Amino acid sequence: MHKSLSSLTLACGLLASAGAFADSGQIVFTGSVTDNACTINTNDITKSVTLDPVRIADFANRVGAKAKPKNFSLTLDNCSLATRNNVQIKFSGQPDQGDSTLLGLTGENQVQGIAIQIDDARTGAKVPLNVATADYALRTQSNTFDFVASYVRTATDVTVGEGSDQVTTSGIGTGQVNALATFDVTYR
Repeated sequence: MHKSLSSLTLACGLLASAGAFADSGQIVFTGSVTDNACTINTNDITKSVTLDPVRIADFANRVGAKAKPKNFSLTLDNCSLATRNNVQIKFSGQPDQGDSTLLGLTGENQVQGIAIQIDDARTGAKVPLNVATADYALRTQSNTFDFVASYVRTATDVTVGEGSDQVTTSGIGTGQVNALATFDVTYR
């Protein structure tokens, strides 16, 4: 008996030590849950709108005169109405020094007396910077929202002197126009 007990003990010991050679690892799971009803179309995540060249003569001599409107749109794809039915869009950026509702120009050596105004194409109303639009009703799948960007005059011409000594200086300069806006989509 003693021999068989020793053999059994030895066999169990070998089995136990064979199980001790194990490796381990880990799995990291990541993801997210959002309440977004749509995704921004990949062509609109970084969008470029090229305004047509404009002449000083294209503007009326009054603050707020617009010239050369340019249509642009933002598209939301993969929309589901399961969580949200409406959307608002808000444009942000460097405001114009004289009118914070307008998008100011960025960079050095920018034209003086000009800013960019964004209008809602469906109503023609100005979309002030940092103010959300009225609600847009969402449809399933794809939704396109149309806007208009225009040059807008922020300074009038200045006339000094009288008679033949009268000199008028344009409130608008010439040169490059560059502006940068971001947009936020809020689901409601």
